[in-house]
Amino acid sequence: MNPKITPEIQSALEQHPVGPIRLDGEVGASPVYLMRLDDIANLQELADRRIRERLSEANADFAAGRTGDWNPEEIKRRGHQRLSPNDNS
Repeated sequence: MNPKITPEIQSALEQHPVGPIRLDGEVGASPVYLMRLDDIANLQELADRRIRERLSEANADFAAGRTGDWNPEEIKRRGHQRLSPNDNS
């Protein structure tokens, strides 16, 4: 199947020339995004930069002694809470 770009999607692409565009509706429980092939490298760079920043922050916290108890269940709970589809933050 090779779906066609609708006028509405074409307009969205023109209004947002860079980056993913969230489409209305969902497939299953997940939102759907439209991306240009050229944006994938940029998206990977943004993800890599964010990971490097978070690792740097974690290293600084560790070096400064800002650590907590190791509690895998609490970590899982917070992770599930962050990824919950009901979370609008």
